[in-house]
Amino acid sequence: MPLAKIQVLEGQYDEARLGKVSSAVQNGLISALGIPPEDFFQIIHILPRSRFLHTPSFLGLNYSDDLIVLEVTFISGRPKKKRLGLLRALNDGVVSAVGISPDDLLIILYETPGENVSFGRGLAQRARIPDGAPEAAYADRA
Repeated sequence: MPLAKIQVLEGQYDEARLGKVSSAVQNGLISALGIPPEDFFQIIHILPRSRFLHTPSFLGLNYSDDLIVLEVTFISGRPKKKRLGLLRALNDGVVSAVGISPDDLLIILYETPGENVSFGRGLAQRARIPDGAPEAAYADRA
């Protein structure tokens, strides 16, 4: 259920380049997390310079106008090694796809319990239900 929010500076990414970023993010999620291809949720924000503010450098990294802020929210439970692999897969894929500096992709991962997510109908389709409990018993709470 990853939800990717991609934020870029207005004028830096045309539709073709945004499409490459989008595809690289989805491919990174598929390869690193093993999600099915149809598990696709993205929001792309194109922000004017007055709304996309950042330092030119931090922690020895240098940022240009190509900076992408990528936020990925997904259901918790994946081990640290898997999350670190996701960071690497996303950076490698996006950098390669659009030709930006590896410094110009800032990634933030957010994890949330399955019971905090509804894919529709107000149901928590990925809520963890105790073993042996009938799923119907949790329908009003799930």
